[in-house]
Amino acid sequence: MSQTPSPSPHNALPTGIEKLHQDDVAATLARDVEALTALWDADGVLLQPGQPAVAGKSAFREFIKQSFAKSPSGKVLKYVPDIRDVQIAGDVAYEWGYFDSTFRSSDQEQPVSFRAKFVRVLKQQPDGTWRFTRVIWTPE
Repeated sequence: MSQTPSPSPHNALPTGIEKLHQDDVAATLARDVEALTALWDADGVLLQPGQPAVAGKSAFREFIKQSFAKSPSGKVLKYVPDIRDVQIAGDVAYEWGYFDSTFRSSDQEQPVSFRAKFVRVLKQQPDGTWRFTRVIWTPE
């Protein structure tokens, strides 16, 4: 079943996936390590350009903490995912899209914007929530 986020009721995503998307935006904008980590399945894997794979929730938490420590006064000014397609197969969902982001590393620095494309695999948890289990992204 192919679904894309839209106000139309027949194209609506399951509530748990919509909540994951909303929580992803909120946690990213807040630069909240624990909230970002909570979005991941215990065995999640993040693949991104120029970095080794980040495998497992605890490794993801450490990766985020280290990333934020490099620019402690940094601020995410914009993070707008544009999810183009979601495929759901039982307790797994696959989605692809783009995101636009603007980040300022300090008040003295100019903001930097970029656009990236991604593929994300989501896994439904036993409690019915959805979490990221595989994510790969690359700049446009």
